[in-house]
Parts: sequence; structure tokens; C-alpha cells
Amino acid sequence: MFTQKYILMKKINFSFVGILMLLVCAFSFQSVSALDVPLKKDDPSQGTQALTRSISIIPVSVSLNDTELGVSFSKSVGVAQVSIVDATGVIVYQEYVDTNSTPQTYIEVGGFDSGNYTLKITYGTTSLKGAFQL
Repeated sequence: MFTQKYILMKKINFSFVGILMLLVCAFSFQSVSALDVPLKKDDPSQGTQALTRSISIIPVSVSLNDTELGVSFSKSVGVAQVSIVDATGVIVYQEYVDTNSTPQTYIEVGGFDSGNYTLKITYGTTSLKGAFQL
């Protein structure tokens, strides 16, 4: 009886560890294949200033992989407007994100045409933009 329980627990632990390793590998691969989209402050009166991830006042990070653009807010900024504009200036995507309840949003870009796009994120008096290519 004790041996059967031990074998059953060993099988369950082995299955759990196997699933855990599969998830770690999947997330690692997704992180490797994703690109960061650098954001810049969109302030026409002062010119465009480059912002990096090391500046803690910008609570937004953006990553891009083959099929989706991920926008993550490290802290709540209220309601943020997220827009994607194509090279001709046409808004091809727009969404309002309540960062109090949704700190991340993923935008399917796999169906977009190849070309250059601009991501615009606006919240409060802050306006950020970043360029990416599909």
C-alpha cells in the first residue's frame, strides 16, 4: 500500500515537473522571439526625447513578436489610449485600457499588412510613441 502511494505520488510529481518545464520553455522561447519597441515622449514643443527602460517614470513597456504587440503597464496610470497608425497616417487600431484592472493588453498584428507603424500611448498629460515594422 505504501509503495503504491509512493509510486503514484512519484508519477504525479513527474507529470507536474514535466508540465512546468514545458511552460518554462514555451515562455522562454516567446521572450527570445519578442522584440522591444522603444518608446519616445511625444512632445512637439520640446522635440522628441528618447526614453529607455531604465527611466522609472515611464511605467509602460512594449514587446513585439510575429503575431502580437504586447503593452504592459508596471503601475496603474488610469485609462490609457492605445493606438496604432500606419505609414499613411490612418489609425488601424485603437483601444482604451483601464490600467487599474488590466495592466497588460495584447494586440493581434498578424493580419496587418507589411510596413511601418507607429504605436501611440496616451494617458493623463503623457503621450508616448514608438515605431515598429511588420
